[in-house]
Amino acid sequence: MRTFAWLVLTVFSLHAQNAGSLVCRSCHPDKFASQSKSGHARALAPAPPGSPGNWAFGAGEKATTYVSQKDAETIVEHGLTYYAATKSLGITPGHETATDTAYRTFDPVGTALRCFRCHSTGPVNLLAGYKVQPSEPGVHCEACHGPGLKHVNAKHVAAKGAPGSILNPKRLGAAGLNELCGACHRQASELDNENDWNNAWNVRHQPQYLHRAACFRNSNGALSCTTCHNPHEPLQRTASAYDARCAACHKSVVHKTAIANRACVDCHMPQVPASPTLAFTNHWIGVYENDAKLTPSRRAVKTLKAAPLTTSASPLSRAPSDPSTLTPVYENALALREKEAGPADPRVARAASDLGLFLLETGSPAAAEAPLRKALRLDVTNQDARLDADRESLASVLEALKRPAEAAALYQSATRGHDPKVAARSFAALARLDPAHADQHYRNAVQAEEQASGKDDRRVAALLHELALTLRERGADQDAEPLLRRALAIQQNLTKPDAHLTVGILNSLGNLLEGSRQMDEAERLEREALRLSEARFGPESSELAMTCTNLADVLWNKRDIPAAAQLYRRAIAADEALYGPDRPETAADVANLGMLLKEAGQATDAAPLLRRALAIYENTLGPTSDQAKFVRQAIATPR
Repeated sequence: MRTFAWLVLTVFSLHAQNAGSLVCRSCHPDKFASQSKSGHARALAPAPPGSPGNWAFGAGEKATTYVSQKDAETIVEHGLTYYAATKSLGITPGHETATDTAYRTFDPVGTALRCFRCHSTGPVNLLAGYKVQPSEPGVHCEACHGPGLKHVNAKHVAAKGAPGSILNPKRLGAAGLNELCGACHRQASELDNENDWNNAWNVRHQPQYLHRAACFRNSNGALSCTTCHNPHEPLQRTASAYDARCAACHKSVVHKTAIANRACVDCHMPQVPASPTLAFTNHWIGVYENDAKLTPSRRAVKTLKAAPLTTSASPLSRAPSDPSTLTPVYENALALREKEAGPADPRVARAASDLGLFLLETGSPAAAEAPLRKALRLDVTNQDARLDADRESLASVLEALKRPAEAAALYQSATRGHDPKVAARSFAALARLDPAHADQHYRNAVQAEEQASGKDDRRVAALLHELALTLRERGADQDAEPLLRRALAIQQNLTKPDAHLTVGILNSLGNLLEGSRQMDEAERLEREALRLSEARFGPESSELAMTCTNLADVLWNKRDIPAAAQLYRRAIAADEALYGPDRPETAADVANLGMLLKEAGQATDAAPLLRRALAIYENTLGPTSDQAKFVRQAIATPR
């Protein structure tokens, strides 16, 4: 085996620093054998003869989706997927019909390439003819442990792996493991605000849902993905197999209703049907009642701790399957284009633009500048129609690099071009960079977007909202109100409105009407925002916290003190879960509740709340901050 291992090593050494799982097998035969039987190991394979595509994505336990590379520029996800439950083909998840969906191979988001990245191990390679080829199909050792060549060489030299020569995920801690697994299973964002918790299809993003659970947040790192799932073994399919993990923390649980012989996960991690043929386990561990399956009906804990994504001590700088590892594919595509078509060809500009935008997308704006300048230079020479978009792209990089004057000049050039969509985005960017004239920039953006997309498009509503907020900052509520009403009407007439935008507009208009003493309509709008926030974003979201605060303000003005106090408490609970108990965002609602209770004559209850808010502001913003001064004055002022 030792000789064979070195033979394989010489083959895999061509792929950066990856050794390949066959080399790992020589020292870890038991783990290799058991992991090879797991669903991860079968996540990608060449499609069998007679299949619709070239590649088969998925272990086959639930479904297998087929993908083909049609040509250099196009990767196709086929419209028919094989489902294990029915043993037949059906419409691919995410498709409305059986029609194939085409993706640009090198689009700046890396839509199709990310699929190969997460379903394979080691570098994704680009062969002759722009053919995409994964190093090792399926998820194997180095997908979690990182490139192993250094570790293997150390093994052969010293018989012991050199310290730090391989990533050991068990040392990452719960937050680090969530990030590692989330590189493919979808990471939680810092506040988890981008997810639609009302969409059953999103339940397959396990790290996002686990990140919401009190069990994860309040476990002090005792609960992570690997607490229940051994990555070296096939997935346990029996619900009762997980009961021992639950019992390790919940030793003396008293249930209010009879549970018969049901396993813990049957009730607290329900199966969610995403389609007639697919169901996923909801990893938002909680109390589910009345047939609820998407979000818990209630929390079983009084305090939900904030959960950071990673800890400062985490040794994980970049997950092995992080999308940024696809950068060499884009670089090779550019090099191939230059060799194939010559350095001045318009297709070289497109490849340079794709590389630059991908680098920007994956958090490397400094590296993105050179290829985007190259694309711009070529498009100027070739008088390419995408010149305006190149100016906007380069401007966005310069803005990210804190070079506002250069960025503004390019955005201005882009607004004078022939593409109204680019002009609309560039005017909006100028509003950020030139706040003194933001209102006019937003008006120009609205006009350009109306020309590009029509007067009733969602993007028009978003720009109207931004314009209204700018006017409100200047005290021009009378001018802002009709803009907010129009933006809300656009959203309400759309078949698929943006829930985040709708809640934002409802809150802005409700707050404006509260200021003009139109309390009944303000309350109606805020209650609609509350209903939508609860339905779409779950019990802890920034939208929900903001809406609870706004509605509480309205009810305070209407002298409904008990209802207002209850809403402030809900806002505080959401703030603590999102930001932590000692952050200024939390202090704002703590102070609101304290001042409400003080005004209502409940000084005993109000005093500790105001002192807590003051302490938070003093510790985070300083004793002389405006917020600290305001609360200090509220404490000193008699009722």
